Amino acid sequence: MILRFLTLFLLGMVAGLRSQSGLFGPVSNPLKAGDIAPAILFNKIMNSANSTAWSPTNLSGQVTVLTIFPDTSHNPDARSRWNALAEQFAGKPVQFVWVTGEDESSLVPWLAENPLQGWVLHDPKGDTGRSYGMEIPSAVIIGADRKILGFDASMVPQAETVTAALEGRITTTPPKREMAEFKAFVESRKVLLEAEPRRLSRPDDHKPNFPPSYTLHVAPSPQQSEGGNFGAPDHWALNGLTLRKLIAEVYNLNPIRIYLPASLDNSTRYDFSLVLPEAESKEQMYERFRQGIQDYFHITATREERLLDVYVVTALDRKPPAAKARQEEDFFSSSSVGYQVVEAADGDFFAEPKPVAIGAIRSIGIEGTASDFCRTLESMLDRPVVNETHLDGEFEFNVEANETGPNDFLQRLRDQLGLVISEVQRNVEILAFEPHR
Repeated sequence: MILRFLTLFLLGMVAGLRSQSGLFGPVSNPLKAGDIAPAILFNKIMNSANSTAWSPTNLSGQVTVLTIFPDTSHNPDARSRWNALAEQFAGKPVQFVWVTGEDESSLVPWLAENPLQGWVLHDPKGDTGRSYGMEIPSAVIIGADRKILGFDASMVPQAETVTAALEGRITTTPPKREMAEFKAFVESRKVLLEAEPRRLSRPDDHKPNFPPSYTLHVAPSPQQSEGGNFGAPDHWALNGLTLRKLIAEVYNLNPIRIYLPASLDNSTRYDFSLVLPEAESKEQMYERFRQGIQDYFHITATREERLLDVYVVTALDRKPPAAKARQEEDFFSSSSVGYQVVEAADGDFFAEPKPVAIGAIRSIGIEGTASDFCRTLESMLDRPVVNETHLDGEFEFNVEANETGPNDFLQRLRDQLGLVISEVQRNVEILAFEPHR
């Protein structure tokens, strides 16, 4: 679900937008779920889904998956997923509409070699994006009654989202934080979409209301706060984090390598805010947060080595599959770890997940070095992970979850990738915080 080139393309475009008006220009018609979908505006049909011409009536009588994709030819992965999705729902009452504003000089030859399923409409002026109230591109799911069901930030929706639209299981109301509410939501099989299009973040949208200074402001988070990470060159707010989670962020460490006094190592969530007199670099702000943490909580940070129980990763003779060579547009990568969910003691499903033992891990997917693999795995675990594979280069570490039988992740990791995880002891570097003396 990572659109690598598009992400960077949008970041570059957004940075240059005047008055933060959005990628398609000023929005004069904000829409929300439940509104009647506006007509799709375009100047040329690049591909027709059938033998008839496009008509506004096409938006009635069937579900419509509308994706407004400014840059098409630089996103072949999205094209593959789009075509697979369209083929999966062939013969069902759903149509797929891809609207693009890419210049024809690059779009036309690319489409000749890489055809797209469904309707492909050319809208170089961004009229459709504006009419749908978009500042950032996304997908729109439209019901058979022409009412907007919701907005999907993934651009190319999942098959489950389309199925839910056909079966009337789309919602824009998220569950409450309580575990019972979340379980009821899961059992309903509803699929959650955004009620409104995503909007660009304005520099001062979340700027804390403090006089500029070099002081880190710390306050308990409101009970139902959803938290967030908001920043600009002259301010930074990290909301809804435990102290351990904040330290992990500003020291770039996995939480398991952080040791705190028992009185501070709890589930209390805080809002941390810094409003500076003038702009500074990210690293300078990191350092101000580090010092502010120590000053506010009266603790001192020390890096030291300790003999700890760890998981050690070693490699058999063979290597995992080599990662594909990075293309010029591959600026972003993704990783995932699947694990058995343990219900939070306080019933808050959205609380920070507790570290789990290696036996709870069910799957992993990451492209990178062996150290990247260990660090990603460690982020979920109850002890550090030490890399003793002696593998150089980048690889594809991909082990799918076994959905039917017992969890045999460690065996599949060994059989498929030649990696072995053992529970031993090693000296590892940790970051220890002690009260001021």
